[in-house]
Amino acid sequence: MRHRSLRLRLVLIFGLGTLLMSSLLGTLTFFGVRDVLISQQQQTDLQQSYVNAALIRNTIYTAPLTLNNELNSIQQSANSTLILRIAGQWQTLSSLVPTADISTASIRAVNEGHVTTETRMILSQLNFVVGIPMPAVQTQVFEVWQLNGLEHNMRVLLLVIGSAALFTTVLGASGGIWVSRRTLRPLVVVSDAAARIAGGDFATRLPTTHAGSEVEQLTESFNTMVNQLVTKLERDARFASDVSHELRSPLTALAMSASILEQHREELDPAAQQSLSLLSAEIQVFQGLIEDLIELSRSDAGADSLRLEVISLEELTRQAVRSVTRRLGGAEPPVEVDPRLHDARVLVDRRRFERIIANLMDNAQHYAGGVIALRLVARGSHVELNVDDAGPGITETDQEHVFERFYRGRAAHDRSVVRGTGLGLALVREHVKSLDGEIRATTSPEGGARFQIDLPLVQEPS
Repeated sequence: MRHRSLRLRLVLIFGLGTLLMSSLLGTLTFFGVRDVLISQQQQTDLQQSYVNAALIRNTIYTAPLTLNNELNSIQQSANSTLILRIAGQWQTLSSLVPTADISTASIRAVNEGHVTTETRMILSQLNFVVGIPMPAVQTQVFEVWQLNGLEHNMRVLLLVIGSAALFTTVLGASGGIWVSRRTLRPLVVVSDAAARIAGGDFATRLPTTHAGSEVEQLTESFNTMVNQLVTKLERDARFASDVSHELRSPLTALAMSASILEQHREELDPAAQQSLSLLSAEIQVFQGLIEDLIELSRSDAGADSLRLEVISLEELTRQAVRSVTRRLGGAEPPVEVDPRLHDARVLVDRRRFERIIANLMDNAQHYAGGVIALRLVARGSHVELNVDDAGPGITETDQEHVFERFYRGRAAHDRSVVRGTGLGLALVREHVKSLDGEIRATTSPEGGARFQIDLPLVQEPS
């Protein structure tokens, strides 16, 4: 499962956190303002209802025949609806508000001489109903105030709050991007430096900054770690080089002694001849190990200089295969060339390229029954050199480790095959890297192992 990047998670946390906080504050603001506005509007309407009730009472006292005109005048000026109950009879100028929409509790309270207020939904509209008793004229006045204007203001307020929440969310996400960049910049620098060090650039160090005590401590710890790592690698490389050179002289003497004994093999008894064969084989393996260690030490120290030249890839490959075949014996494996590569040229060190082919063919001869074919395939601006062997193949686990130094795969532990030094493929990888190439182990279409080398082609001027 692919994990989200830390930067994306920080941006999401900032954005969602801002959205949550702005939504919470917007909700509290909306309902708080709504309650305040409704309360103020109701207080205003209640005061106006008292005034209107007083006008109605005076009209009933003085000019009852003009009551309807007075009601109509009040409704037009106050933008409300009046419902009267005079001597038990309901009277209203509007047919839109039935008297049934006035609650029984409110009617009962007014009958008992109490002023009542209630907020009700009448015909899908929010209304404020005020009930005022006037026992002196045996009348109850119910005035219905519409809160539509208040609802419109609430919708506008909700839109404003929503827009503000969206704006603050975007602002929070932008702040998250800015903060994540500044916060993660030291980690990106450390990651880049670690990648360069892993690629062999041991001179890489983190620059000292003033980004804070934590970053300065990380920089100091990282540089200290790299210094100790480089010191250890140099010590190990120097030890391997010194040991290899110190062993070279006595090993040469042993090899010469074994060679002299080989000249008098026929004079030895069978048991001595068998011992001599074992001694010669072990000396040969030991010599290969020493030579490989010396070459790796030179590569690690950067003392093995490159002699680059532009060469025909097909010709170079065929020459290397012929040279190695003469040394190993047996049939020469075929070299299959993509027609697009007949005139292809590469910038390589001839000796290192031949050593790559030699080590791969030698490895296949020892552990996989030999190379069955070398194939050159065009891949855009690169060439793919596939070396396929006749062995049982390499497991996926071994494919990830075969280029490690002294790694012993399944075949290397088989006593029925010739033992190698465990450094041949490690040298191959070092040589391929020095030629700006890449190598990987995979499975051949024929079922064996395939070592796939990618090299850049020299682009001919147009």
